[in-house]
Amino acid sequence: MNRIDMEKIINYHIVKDNIDCKGINIVDLVKHILNKKCEIVNTDKKENGHFIATADFWDDMRNSQVKMNLVLEYDEMTIYEVKLGVYKQENDLNDYTMDTKLYYYENLDIYKSIQEIRAENYNPKTVRIYKLMYNSYPIEGTYSFNLKNCNLIFHTINIIERGEPLTEHIVAFDVKIKTINIQEARAIAYNIVADFTSYLSVLLDVSFYEPQSIYRNFVRLSRNQSYQRIISHERFRTSFIDKELNLVIKNNMNGLTTVDDVKKGENFDSGYISMELSNNNNVSWIVPYGNTKNVEEVFEKHRLEKVPRSQPKYSKEIMEDLFVPGQKILIPKCIREYFREIDNLENKKKRYFRNSARLYNMSKFMEVNGASLQIALLVASVESLAKAEGLNYSEFVKEYCQFANKSDIDEMYEMRSKLFHSGEFSFFEFDISMNPYLNPVFEHFSEKYTKYRRIIRKSIITWITRNVLNQKDGSKE
Repeated sequence: MNRIDMEKIINYHIVKDNIDCKGINIVDLVKHILNKKCEIVNTDKKENGHFIATADFWDDMRNSQVKMNLVLEYDEMTIYEVKLGVYKQENDLNDYTMDTKLYYYENLDIYKSIQEIRAENYNPKTVRIYKLMYNSYPIEGTYSFNLKNCNLIFHTINIIERGEPLTEHIVAFDVKIKTINIQEARAIAYNIVADFTSYLSVLLDVSFYEPQSIYRNFVRLSRNQSYQRIISHERFRTSFIDKELNLVIKNNMNGLTTVDDVKKGENFDSGYISMELSNNNNVSWIVPYGNTKNVEEVFEKHRLEKVPRSQPKYSKEIMEDLFVPGQKILIPKCIREYFREIDNLENKKKRYFRNSARLYNMSKFMEVNGASLQIALLVASVESLAKAEGLNYSEFVKEYCQFANKSDIDEMYEMRSKLFHSGEFSFFEFDISMNPYLNPVFEHFSEKYTKYRRIIRKSIITWITRNVLNQKDGSKE
């Protein structure tokens, strides 16, 4: 019995239905979605007049090559059903139900692909996404990029330097992209900036945070009418003002409002919320609230050409050592080549590098008070990148960091496993002392914490130098 005879398609999952496809060639759509993973798309007609398009293709799932089957039922106006299935051999006991769901949204999103095809006929829209970072000094200068799917500029707004490493700075990312409306442009730009800042985090060794508005406690020092000092405890909601666009920002989603609307006490929250009944998962709806018209008008008038320009501050090379909060942030001169070549990476390498960069940026969130989780996320970041090379974690670190010894490599992985598999923390996060140096091993682990991060960073930056920038790193000379 040959291999095909032993296979059967299982775990079919209906991933979408009733998608508007007017004006779209479905065979071309399938080829666009699968991106050269298959050469033949078969079509047939059903008795009800609908058409069926089917394609078999191979791709990675659960760290191995898996054969899959994509089926679309459609007519000239609507895609009624999309099914994704896995060819499974008789001795394969895996349940791929969740895998097919995740694979679809990660790789085969039909709605997204239709929007990409239609976008060529739309006028470009320019919207702004905000990220936060913490350092004494902001990122100085304006930096522009021509990426495959968009044009992007970033710069810091409301610049105030302060001799405090946890000073919050606001970085604005302006994205010009072709899409049907401002709402769609903001969603696409949000995702573009999320990955852009992950890659930027790796390059600079700093973290970028999503702005979230919460009520925080503050202590205020002021003076009364007699000019005597008084101290008060107050609570305020966090937000900030973009003076360039005259917007008040609580968050990037439903928390954008014009300054004029806030003065009027209107629309401080506006957008869409999704709701479902807790006792019935099949009943859900999306409800608009507030008025987004004024914010949309701001972005309709916005242009990349209007973004204020200031002199970039460059460094000659990527900093391989750790960034210490309180230093000035310099942008490597290779930054445009870096992002251009990321766009040019073959799909597998690009996906694993993207996943690695996301984990790297998340690990930086933990730097202040979560050493064990930070190291675990950094190890996971390397594990993801190692898959791009067909290596395991240890092999990757040995290849790309020549000063790493076996004991350090093994210890990092053990810490990651202890945390994720048994909840054990390795850096005394739950054994705090006012004088930690009374603990004889504290200094040892403090040095190890710094060394581990240097090993991980060196490994990733060396990989970037060789595989993204296509340069010799000199580590083997």
